[in-house]
Amino acid sequence: MRLVISAACPANLWEAFEKRFNVKIWEAYGAVDGGGVLIFNFGNAPVGSVGKIGPNIQWKLVDDGGNEVPQGEVGELITRSPEAGPRAVEYYKNPEASEKKIKGGWVHSGDFFYADKDGNLYFMDRKTDSMRRRGENISSFEVENIVEKHTDVAVCAAYGVPSELGEDEVMIAIQLKEGRTIDLRDLMRHCADNLAYFMVPRYVDIVDEIPRTETLRIIKTDLKKKGVTEKTWDREKEMPELKLKQ
Repeated sequence: MRLVISAACPANLWEAFEKRFNVKIWEAYGAVDGGGVLIFNFGNAPVGSVGKIGPNIQWKLVDDGGNEVPQGEVGELITRSPEAGPRAVEYYKNPEASEKKIKGGWVHSGDFFYADKDGNLYFMDRKTDSMRRRGENISSFEVENIVEKHTDVAVCAAYGVPSELGEDEVMIAIQLKEGRTIDLRDLMRHCADNLAYFMVPRYVDIVDEIPRTETLRIIKTDLKKKGVTEKTWDREKEMPELKLKQ
């Protein structure tokens, strides 16, 4: 094996994986309902980036109001391809979904990215998986990446649950490595040292297995529906002494 085509390879594992297995990683981004947009990093963009969009496709990153965000800030990727035309995406017998997908001729990806000064795009999260806490947008992908660096954690799923103050509280479900136990206070200190203060999880559930689809994507619907229970560990109650740096 010489080449691996990846989707959302964590930047911190990218070069280590290439070196360990003596392969080259190409990063790809696309979707069946993406309006014909396929982005590739053939090793010609920074590690962690999906690369640049082709010259024949218009694109921008926008906030919830449709306003373009400044370079370096996170926004939803929307695209417009002259070749695809105004009906670039059409859902079968579902005109409402089609209208929601395409607004003003722009295809809405439903995914958050940020762009560097050279126009390389960096995937952050699915819009439906993102969270908002204390006025800040939070990438579940980024939270999961940090939690999974803890020595006792095998898999993490991060998602938002309703807050008493409005917006979301960050909750994680974690699956431990085989034969391991975990000190959740130590996990919170690990998070506080490596995440912005508003991203540190409040709630933790330890589960036997994280649910996945057949293509190994984490299923968060049931986790969100279950939410906080009497068995959930609450950082604010169990560890009030932890002071998050703002």
